[in-house]
Amino acid sequence: MKKFLFSLISFFIFSNQVLASSIVMDMDNNRVLYSNNSDEQSLIASTTKIMTALLAIESNRLEEIVKIGDEVLTMYGSNIYIEKNEEILLLDLVYGLMLRSGNDASVAIAKFVSGSEEKFVSDMNEKAKQLGMKNTIYENPNGLDDETKNYSTVYDLCFLYSYVYKYPIFKTIVGTKYYNTTSSLKAYSWKNRNELLFNYEYATGGKTGYTPDAGRILVSSASYNNINLCIATIDKNSYLYDFHEQKYEYVFSNYKKYKVLDKDNFYIDNNTNTYLDHDFYYTLTEDEYNRLDIKVNLEDKKDNNLGKVIVSLDDEIIDSNTIYILKEEQSGFFNKIIEFFKSILPFFE
Repeated sequence: MKKFLFSLISFFIFSNQVLASSIVMDMDNNRVLYSNNSDEQSLIASTTKIMTALLAIESNRLEEIVKIGDEVLTMYGSNIYIEKNEEILLLDLVYGLMLRSGNDASVAIAKFVSGSEEKFVSDMNEKAKQLGMKNTIYENPNGLDDETKNYSTVYDLCFLYSYVYKYPIFKTIVGTKYYNTTSSLKAYSWKNRNELLFNYEYATGGKTGYTPDAGRILVSSASYNNINLCIATIDKNSYLYDFHEQKYEYVFSNYKKYKVLDKDNFYIDNNTNTYLDHDFYYTLTEDEYNRLDIKVNLEDKKDNNLGKVIVSLDDEIIDSNTIYILKEEQSGFFNKIIEFFKSILPFFE
């Protein structure tokens, strides 16, 4: 970790830099730690392929062989140069898609997963809708924007990346620096185009994108001390690798992942054995942690549900956690009530 003073100075330098759009997001809970024009729609070039990779992964067909068809013949720009009638694993196509930004890989994936590029694009938009990506629209699976155009925001890009990153195979793919494989026709050797993965020790992955109209887009991720971040930037001239690194360094130096609620160690009083629905972790500065407000709302509930514990930061609710009582504890509690009535009402049987 670089020295705190260096990261602090860098933060102010890059905070004053004018960017088209940028965001820093905690991937574990989608908390936005920094943003600039984060909901402004822009062309997104090859960062489109994050969604393409997601649909390929969720097809559960990664170990199946894809026979390449005519769809690759019209592809241009960045390709992995697969050929018609070549046979290759879907998994390998996803590696080529994410490491080398293969436009030909994108249309091959689309046809294999959904039957046609048109149906795949429909599936992309349906998935975006399901995830709540309100400012995203897809017209192709690769991000080429001469004829059809894909639009999104840096917020939606980081939100999507954070969602897909929960799949271990995606995490492995985007974090791979070099990948070698073979198809029915040839051998491939690919190097990841994301330079941050080679130059920043805490980088864990990402996806670049470029067209003359879209500019340069970078979605990246980095992890340190249990903090898992995503940064997305859109800039006409640069991928802004330095900006990404300095933002990561600032957060890693000034924030900590706090365990705010422990589901197995939560007590209302010393005589009631309670537990919570889930542990609650949150990335906070020390000052923010000291400003947390935790309230317990007990309600009359059936079964073993006692109510809620609500965690707020500056009047914004950041977690709502259900409180339960152990069933044997609940049974014992009611037995005590019955015994009490028996003691005062002998005829109570």
